[in-house]
Order: sequence, then C-alpha cells, then structure tokens
Amino acid sequence: MTRHATSGFEQDRRTGSREYARAMLNILDDFDEEKTKLQSAQKAVLNILEDFAGERAQMELTYKGLLNILEDFDAEKHKVEQANLGMAREIAERKRLEAQLAEHRDHLEELVEQRTGELQTANIKLQELDRLKSMFIASMSHELRTPLNSIIGFTGILLQGLAGEMNEEQRRQLAIVKGSANHLLSLINDVIDISKIEAGKMEVSIAPFDLSALVREVAATFSQAAQTKGLRIAVSGPDSLEAESDDRRVRQVLVNLVANAIKFTDRGSVEIALRMRDGGAEVSVRDTGIGIRQEDLSRLFGAFSQVITEGRPREGSGLGLYLSKKIADLLGGQIGADSKFGVGSVFNFTLPLRHSGG
Repeated sequence: MTRHATSGFEQDRRTGSREYARAMLNILDDFDEEKTKLQSAQKAVLNILEDFAGERAQMELTYKGLLNILEDFDAEKHKVEQANLGMAREIAERKRLEAQLAEHRDHLEELVEQRTGELQTANIKLQELDRLKSMFIASMSHELRTPLNSIIGFTGILLQGLAGEMNEEQRRQLAIVKGSANHLLSLINDVIDISKIEAGKMEVSIAPFDLSALVREVAATFSQAAQTKGLRIAVSGPDSLEAESDDRRVRQVLVNLVANAIKFTDRGSVEIALRMRDGGAEVSVRDTGIGIRQEDLSRLFGAFSQVITEGRPREGSGLGLYLSKKIADLLGGQIGADSKFGVGSVFNFTLPLRHSGG
C-alpha cells in the first residue's frame, strides 16, 4: 500500500518535472524568439540611426547651402540697395539737369526772340543802307563819270591838235592826264558793276555774236601796248565761232585778262587761244610773266585782292579778276588760273555757247 503510494507520488513528481521542463523549454523558446525580435528591432534601430545620421549630414549640407544662399542674398541685397541709391542719385541729378535745361530753353527762347527782333531791325537798317548805297552809286555814276568823260574828250581833242599846236612836253603831260582819267573811269565802272552784281541788278543782253572775231578784236586793242613793252601777242583758234551771250560782258572779261597778262609780263609773249571744250568755248590767256605763287592762287579772285611781288609796285585796285569771275558766273561760265612762279600764268575763261537763261 505504501509502495504503491510512493510509486504514484514518484510518478507524479516525474510527470511534473517533465511538464516543468517542457514549460521551461517553451519559455526558453519564447525567450529566444523575443531575443531574435529584439535583435531585429536593434538592427532596425541601428539602421534607423544610420539613416538618421545620413539625413542629418544631408540636412547639415542643406543648412550650409541655405547659409551660403542667405549670404549671397545679403550681398545681392546690398548691391541692389547701392544700385537703388545710385539710381536715386542719377534721377535726382537728371531732374536737376532737366530743370536747368528747361531754364536755359526758356532763356534761349527769350534770347532768340530778342535776337530776332534785333536782326529784323538790323535788316531794315541794311535795306535802308542798301537803298542809300544804290542812290550814292547812281549819283557817283553821273557826278564822276560825266566830268571824267569830259576830261577824256577834251584831252583827246588837244592831243589831236584841234585846239592848236603843242610841244612834246605838253603832249606828254596831256597823255598822262588822259591815261589817269581813263584808269579812274575804269575803276568807277568796276565798282558800279560789282555793286549791281551783288545787288542782283546787273542786266545782261543776250544775243548771238562771233566769239572768234571778238577775241581778235581784243588782241588788236592791246597790240600797241604789247609792242611798246617788246612783247609778242598771238591769237589762235577757229576763224568763226558763234556764241549766244552778252558780248559786251565777255569783252570786259577778256580785256581784264589780257591787260593783266601784259601788265605782269616784261619779256616773252602773251598768247590768246580759243577752242571748243565740253560743248562750250574756252579762251585761254597765257603769258611768260612773273607768275604767281601757289599759296596766292586761292585768293586771286577775291575782292580788292592783290598779289604782291617783291621789286614790283602795287598796281590796280584788285577788282578786275573779282569782277571777271562775277561776270563769268553771271553768264553761266567759269574762270580759273594756273601758274608757276617765275615762269608764267594761264587764265582759262569757259563760256557756254548757248545761254541757259538762268
């Protein structure tokens, strides 16, 4: 009875031990499972920490980038502020200049109005002076030329012996008087012609004439003067050449050119050549005289301009070539000169064969 009870107890104890062992094994299995979970969780936490560290590094880089951007922004902001300050100054300066400009413009308008009034007044005075000048020239034309023509006429009569015989000295003195009177009359006529041309009142009489015959006539007029100085005067060109212009004014130009050539030539010759050129006529007067320096050619055709040559007296009024150029322009022609100092000069007078009527 007792052995049986003991055996049952032992059996229960063993059974309990086995159950306890199984329970402990289960607990250990659960512990291992929890340990595995904890290890997995730890790895996950480590991974999270690693990712956090990466993100933190990235955030630090981003933060540094933001700081750099802010610094650049501050720099740009400073530049913009400086630019705005400079622009404000420029705007203020521009407004100041615009105000000054407006003030000057208003003042300029006042000055223009004032000067316009002064010019109108001066123009009225000039018109009055021009009228008085025309009256003076008209008066001088009559008051000076009339007695001069009388002197020239009467000295001519005396020189012809119509008022009685005279000795050589008397004839010489009268010839000087007549020459001076002719010279003075020529000067007066030149001044009057220039005044008419500049006032636009010079009238021309256009008609056909033989230019060749006119050139020969002018040459014949100076043949005695050329012979007196021992000069040869020669004429070349066609036998006849009809032109339509003012023959009296053409003669006046040619007389001036040939007279100058003879005046400034002491030996050699004066050659007058007529030729066709570019559908018009050209008369060249060439001499072997003292010539003209190149620097003097530009002022040769100026009013009252005289080329001064050492060792020669001043002759003439300086109006001849000026008047000749004015007449050439009036007739639609041109006049020019070329010269070599010490060798001679050539003056070319071109004239259209048909007057344009301008």
